[in-house]
Amino acid sequence: MCYCTSSRTVGRSFPRVDGYKYCPFCQTKLILLESGQKPRQTCPGCGFTQYKNPSPVISVIIADKDRILLGKRIGSPGAGKWAIPSGYIEYEDDFISTAILEAKEETGLEIEITSILNVISSFVSPSFHFLAIYLEARVLGGKLIARDDLEDAKWFSVSGPLPEMAFQEDVDALEMYAKKEVTGLPVDQRYARQVNKNRESW
Repeated sequence: MCYCTSSRTVGRSFPRVDGYKYCPFCQTKLILLESGQKPRQTCPGCGFTQYKNPSPVISVIIADKDRILLGKRIGSPGAGKWAIPSGYIEYEDDFISTAILEAKEETGLEIEITSILNVISSFVSPSFHFLAIYLEARVLGGKLIARDDLEDAKWFSVSGPLPEMAFQEDVDALEMYAKKEVTGLPVDQRYARQVNKNRESW
């Protein structure tokens, strides 16, 4: 893991995407070759091409009438600052189940995802690129308690003022949400691998 020093995400922890220097199949040293109008690390031996893809993450705006829930982060990244509950989408998980699990782990609340609010590309540095899905959710049950990587969790007025925020992307998302500049789209529960246990899976 690397701790980014970008002014937008000071202290945030990210997976590196520098990738391989040697081919994972034949161990030949990779070289830069033009592929799809972009230079890519390519194996001259077996033809393996290395692609750098963004890391998908979810951020969940948990709303209750005119309030939104924020968590105060403990330790790095974003120590002592507030953020929207969020997390990485693991390869075997879907984004809906990831959002529900992250909310439960960080806040103790059981939620239902009600809409997709926005999708943004966050270019932190040449080595870090994230595709962030902002979701809206409502509370179904549970008891609010900060845990996992949060030292506190509180409700704040959606119209502000906001506490000291860890990430500018969250500030922008909440400002748009408060002004109703984003219209949520429905989520299709049929494609939630963990929510729908009966759906055929690989």
